[in-house]
Amino acid sequence: MFDFMDLDEKTRRFMLTAIEEAEKANHIYFSPRFNDQGRQLWLALLKEAAREHNEHWLAYQLDENELMSGIEVAKKPSGGYSIKHVPSTAAQIQAEGQFNRFYMLGLAKRARAEGISSLEIYRARERMEPRPESEALIGKQIPIDEVEAQLEELESGFNSRLLKPNSGLSLRLPE
Repeated sequence: MFDFMDLDEKTRRFMLTAIEEAEKANHIYFSPRFNDQGRQLWLALLKEAAREHNEHWLAYQLDENELMSGIEVAKKPSGGYSIKHVPSTAAQIQAEGQFNRFYMLGLAKRARAEGISSLEIYRARERMEPRPESEALIGKQIPIDEVEAQLEELESGFNSRLLKPNSGLSLRLPE
């Protein structure tokens, strides 16, 4: 589980604003691993998690309600396609990544409202073997404009160094 250091009622309100803005701009990520019901329920669950819960609750909802497909089609490097099982961690990865994305965007909006110009990168979830490139980011300050540029749009979010799968990195208000 993540330890979101600044996840309080104020940040949650800004998270919801960030989700609503992303919804209007069509920048909500719907995993291709969702089944039909998952695609229908994802946004409501994401908002509920931002309002009252956390990424762990969100992953549990995806699993418990069987909102992920059991199989997926994968392209073979040699050409053609194969059918394979969706990894058992798919719900957790989806929930952690998107909850963290909107937590960081909400925190950036909060910081802007409070006159704070940058946020600090920290390890919010412990990793057995952290990547050296993730470790190098811990403690660095990142301007809120850069946070928003990396996370607001879907394509830039996929390339963000803050959202690498299983990195465990997040942001906090500077001390």
